[in-house]
Amino acid sequence: MAQRIPVPRTGSSPFVHQFPAWGVDVVESHHAEDWRMDPVRHDFLKIVFLSSGQGFLVYPEGERLPAQEGNLLVIPPGCEHCLEDGPHTPTNLYVLSIRRRVFEVAALDPALLPLGVLRLSPQQVGKIEKTIRRLLFEQSLGGPQAGARVVSLTLRLLTELVDRNETADTNRVDEATGLPKAEYDRTRASTHPTSIARMRAYVQDLDQHFFEATNLDDAAARLEISRRRFTQLFRQVTGSSWLAHIRRLRIAHARRLLVQTTRTVLSIAFECGFEDLSTFYRAFKREVGMSPNQWRAGHSRQLP
Repeated sequence: MAQRIPVPRTGSSPFVHQFPAWGVDVVESHHAEDWRMDPVRHDFLKIVFLSSGQGFLVYPEGERLPAQEGNLLVIPPGCEHCLEDGPHTPTNLYVLSIRRRVFEVAALDPALLPLGVLRLSPQQVGKIEKTIRRLLFEQSLGGPQAGARVVSLTLRLLTELVDRNETADTNRVDEATGLPKAEYDRTRASTHPTSIARMRAYVQDLDQHFFEATNLDDAAARLEISRRRFTQLFRQVTGSSWLAHIRRLRIAHARRLLVQTTRTVLSIAFECGFEDLSTFYRAFKREVGMSPNQWRAGHSRQLP
């Protein structure tokens, strides 16, 4: 495989990921000051290392996570996002993209990875830089063993990130029991399903109970995990935040009720779980692009 020569990138044209047969692609991207990126959603895991500059990891619901030189961004499959460079601080990035089958072959659950923006120690930054250089070298070198070497290096990086996440969890204290989290987890491991399994069940249940959802803290308590871990797992499963997912489910139901019933907008807002009419109007227009009454007037009663 020919080595790619990094050049400054401008505009907002989508970046084309060129995956080799082994399912791992690594590229270097240098940004000009006028670089812009439109929101994207991928079917693969993306890890971004900022070698210089400052910017933000931006989610569609408006959440902006600041990132700077030496940070690592971990973005799960299906998560809509974009990157923004800071003013007069264009970033240089290394982007590692990993197909799902790499995880499947290694029997590695991607839900175990930390997500979002990771702050690394100087030692960790040096190790990441060394790994990325080796990945770029092996990818450009090609040959019959390139795939095995690239996948091996990638899995080593992934397992180190999983270890980092588990170490952070182990050092925390469970709020309900006061026990160190590692000890608390051992006492419940034999009788409780895994956190990711409970999250998937919870997300499935939301399809029928979205109007009952109260707040993020209550949802995390229901699954007996921390708010931070809940947020992480929820984004892993759905590709969005808890609030954005709940809002989409509620608005989808409201759209159906508006065209399939003659009930008032106020009663529909209440049934869908909104506390007041103004919040419903704002959420509906943000999601659909028009007011509830405009939607009702412009659509037939045959909405699936």
